Amino acid sequence: MLDAILQLFSEDRRLLELRGSLIIRNLCVLLNAKSIYISLATILQSPVHDYVAGSENLALVDVPAIPTIRLSEDQLDFRSIMVQTLNLILLTARELDELRLLLRSSLESGASKEATAVFVTLFGCWCHNPVATLALCLIAQAYELSSALVTLFANVDITVGFLMQVDKLVQLLESPVFIQLRLQLLEVHTSYHPFLLKSLYGLLMLLPQSAAFTILSNRLATISTLQFHLGSSVSAKPLASTPEVHSRLLSSFKEVQEAHANAHRHSAVGRSLDGAP
Repeated sequence: MLDAILQLFSEDRRLLELRGSLIIRNLCVLLNAKSIYISLATILQSPVHDYVAGSENLALVDVPAIPTIRLSEDQLDFRSIMVQTLNLILLTARELDELRLLLRSSLESGASKEATAVFVTLFGCWCHNPVATLALCLIAQAYELSSALVTLFANVDITVGFLMQVDKLVQLLESPVFIQLRLQLLEVHTSYHPFLLKSLYGLLMLLPQSAAFTILSNRLATISTLQFHLGSSVSAKPLASTPEVHSRLLSSFKEVQEAHANAHRHSAVGRSLDGAP
């Protein structure tokens, strides 16, 4: 059924734009939101990583080689748009409250194998959309991973659509869904705080001078004032529990984005040879 729905969305992008969110939200109400998202992510991008959570850290188990991605530009663009849609629903819909709670605990020490698998599966699919991938890391409180991810955006094609997504993410950071993240900005002496700050400053550096830039800049300025009164934050130290996991996830992100870039380049060359503008 989900395969048929995705095929319909792929053939009729206007249906995805006008009714896609409503259809997916209704499916999440009628069925299990986690199952719907895992199934959609699996169809859109088969997972290539298998992780389990140990009692104290995440261990990598039987990870196969990352396959070469050979999809057309249109197929890759559809995946990016679909992930953007799924991510917006994830960050805003009340129907997905339980899934968000599961994601927030997915990379904690002692997290269940199920919770970790949900994050890894979604991450593998979300890689088709850089801003959505960053948002997923933020909602999962994977701040070390998000801080490393945002530096990779220097190699991403920065389009108007990309900047609009960053603008929207900044606005969503002011919503109740991210209230825990905003409160964590107060915890200036925690090990994750420098990574959280770097992630948000990275977003700020991506934005042009705009209303969203002002909103995020003002909030970060408030934290700088707090740090001045409380003393500087602890130095950024890698969280020793998950370095190999992060490395593999970042490799997945780079490969998927490289596939998008190659598809766009080949398409541009084809249009040039055909004499198209």
